[in-house]
Amino acid sequence: MENSKFNIYQSLGFYFNTIFVDMKRSMEEKLKQYDLTHLQFSILINLYKNDVTTQKEILRYTNGDEASITRLIDRLEGKGLLNRVPSPTDKRKKHLVLTSEGIKLIDEAISCAKEMNKELTKDLEKDEARVLLKLLKKVYSSFHES
Repeated sequence: MENSKFNIYQSLGFYFNTIFVDMKRSMEEKLKQYDLTHLQFSILINLYKNDVTTQKEILRYTNGDEASITRLIDRLEGKGLLNRVPSPTDKRKKHLVLTSEGIKLIDEAISCAKEMNKELTKDLEKDEARVLLKLLKKVYSSFHES
């Protein structure tokens, strides 16, 4: 039987999933001091660092579902970290804009992401880390082609 030759420890999915679960757990622990979850952080960092301004764009970058992202945005707005602002060109659209409190918080919380990246690559040479990132971007692109 051909399936009997499958070795989970040779599966990219096994490693991607295991690393993600461990990384998420560690990141959640680091972000507790800022009263943020990893998904809340992801929303804030995308608003801060990218040309992302709408909930639809946030969905694309976070891979969340619409209902959960709406709830997260509601919480972040309730915490005073972002505002929904009507679009000047389309009144049906709302842009998400970080408040000064949101900017200050994300400026501080970025240290958690930097720390996480160091932990993930601590056993790699700099060239290996660059190659790994390049390969991961390539895999990511193949799954997110439009």
